[in-house]
Amino acid sequence: MEYLLDSMQPYELTAILSNIEYSTKQTWEQTRFQTYIQAQTQSTKKLKPTDIIEFGWDNKEVKKDTSISTEDIIRLKNKAQQILNNK
Repeated sequence: MEYLLDSMQPYELTAILSNIEYSTKQTWEQTRFQTYIQAQTQSTKKLKPTDIIEFGWDNKEVKKDTSISTEDIIRLKNKAQQILNNK
């Protein structure tokens, strides 16, 4: 019988380990929601599920500016032309 980790490549293991927290995400979300409902029935304040507990996946990423400047376009065109000329 072969052990799974023995047959995996390092890049596969890295992908799994970097996303391991998502394997239990659904269970943690259910637990948080049940706790939120229970706490909300006993509270006079308006609560949010994230008031109970925050997880790493709750952090909303701030969108970065992805616009490309004219200088970037010129620089990339020149670089592409250099690559084509060196073939």
